[in-house]
Amino acid sequence: MKSYEKPIVVVNDGLSEGVYAASGTGDCWTVVAPSVQDWNGSHHVFEIQCVHSDAVEHISSASTVVLTFNNDLTDAYSEFECTFSGNTATIKRELHANAYKSGDTMTYKVWAKAADEATTKALAVTDATISCTKTVNVQGNGGDGN
Repeated sequence: MKSYEKPIVVVNDGLSEGVYAASGTGDCWTVVAPSVQDWNGSHHVFEIQCVHSDAVEHISSASTVVLTFNNDLTDAYSEFECTFSGNTATIKRELHANAYKSGDTMTYKVWAKAADEATTKALAVTDATISCTKTVNVQGNGGDGN
């Protein structure tokens, strides 16, 4: 068996294809999830607000947001795939295939519920993370959004 050799990254601006070397753990998006309604009759409503970095441009086929709350959840849902366990909710937004540039944004809502009305009204997001499934932008900087 050969010994481990640390990989190197070579940049060649003359090539139109390559491998995107970023880790996919929030290097391109930032995310916050402020409360927008503390009680809608059953749930506390939060708005997920994501802003893309101007330092990275690529095609994004999905993003996954993980929200951590100050209390355990008994229900959570969104217009996108949403699962919850304990005090976390995970929202996966698929087929979001745009070539992102500086300041691009996406927003959507998540509805969260705790054990009772008072606890639901007191819910707060204590941490929000985002990861992105990305592919190399090979369409001339993605101007056509494909």
